[in-house]
Amino acid sequence: MANTQKGPIYAAGHERDDVIYYREQIFLPQWRRIEVRMASWIDADAVRENGPRLPGPEVIVWFHDESIFCAYDRRKKGWIHKYEPAKPYAKGDGPSLVIADFVSANFGWLRSPDGKRSARVVMKPGKAKDGYFTSENILQQADEAMSILLECYPEYEHVFVYDNASTHLKRAEDSLSARIMSKNIPKHSTNWGIEVKKRDPVTGKVICKPDGSPEKEKIHMGDGHFTDGTPQPLYFPEG
Repeated sequence: MANTQKGPIYAAGHERDDVIYYREQIFLPQWRRIEVRMASWIDADAVRENGPRLPGPEVIVWFHDESIFCAYDRRKKGWIHKYEPAKPYAKGDGPSLVIADFVSANFGWLRSPDGKRSARVVMKPGKAKDGYFTSENILQQADEAMSILLECYPEYEHVFVYDNASTHLKRAEDSLSARIMSKNIPKHSTNWGIEVKKRDPVTGKVICKPDGSPEKEKIHMGDGHFTDGTPQPLYFPEG
């Protein structure tokens, strides 16, 4: 029998073994440790029940998320006369806008007290537009958010909570990866490595070509380790 269901099919995966382990052994114990230093709330009208139940700075939890809004992301329904001609509409979701921000129960959107500074990111995604929201954008946004909080709300301890999107899971550029390891010994005077964006050694900013695309360079993959913790270099010494 053919599957006649239309539209995307989503699988939550919340009962997978690895998800259960992370939830029970890592996330919930960590949440319990900070919950006793958080304020509690009675209802959605922001009625504060009490403050932290343990001494020390109050913990403020900031939840992060990205949303994408499309110009044609809506459904139109209505009655028309049977002889009325059909009105054509443009195909696709239309122009889109990505907005990424932090929010907390205590302060709402992450802003400076005067409202002049914000960690919100607004961009038009696409190759010919603002590009795409990458791990680098995540790090830059986190730096700005921490800068605002340290300057404006230093009396609190702040915790950022991100969802499990792949953009938030990027490893260090020299992390071990069997996928890009060389199978054989490389030819003389050549070596294998990880291709990364070239950065200015002083500012750390990505160096771009005249056409705007980033320059690339190869770096060595980080050392592995034996079971006793001894480093295991993956490259022959120079020479």
